[in-house]
Amino acid sequence: MENIEDLDEFQIPQEALERMNDPVVIKKYLDEKTPFQEILGFSDETMEKFYTVARRLFEKQEYEKAAEAFMFLTTLNPFAHHYWLGLGMAEQLCGEHHGALMAYGMAMMTDKNDPLPHYHSAACYKLIHDPNNAAISLELALKHSEGRKEFKTLREQAQIQLDRLRS
Repeated sequence: MENIEDLDEFQIPQEALERMNDPVVIKKYLDEKTPFQEILGFSDETMEKFYTVARRLFEKQEYEKAAEAFMFLTTLNPFAHHYWLGLGMAEQLCGEHHGALMAYGMAMMTDKNDPLPHYHSAACYKLIHDPNNAAISLELALKHSEGRKEFKTLREQAQIQLDRLRS
């Protein structure tokens, strides 16, 4: 597995550091809502490598490190849905349910049709003893998974959980 320290491209380019020292340039970037990924000069390929490292940490069940890596990714590019979803799942598995809910909320904003953040939010709501919002989340997961074969299992599980909440 490649380590983040071994990859030269993960270094912030000198010209980006110089731009960051100019308040006029920073204000221009902020006014244009430019993601830090672009400001710092990280390519999409480099971001994918960052994501691969974060995903591998998650797969190795190093959830705290994965959460930090996904937080870094969401800071660099808050418009990438899968970064928020990864952060939410890592936070959830660290027992940080409120943090997970915030990340899932951002995931919902970046892809309004994905049932996954709704489904995972329901689990968080159940764990913080909020069955009403858990039910709402499951209903939204069902709505956004309707007619989508790739979410057949999620849909079945969401329905089972919703029925249990209502009984």
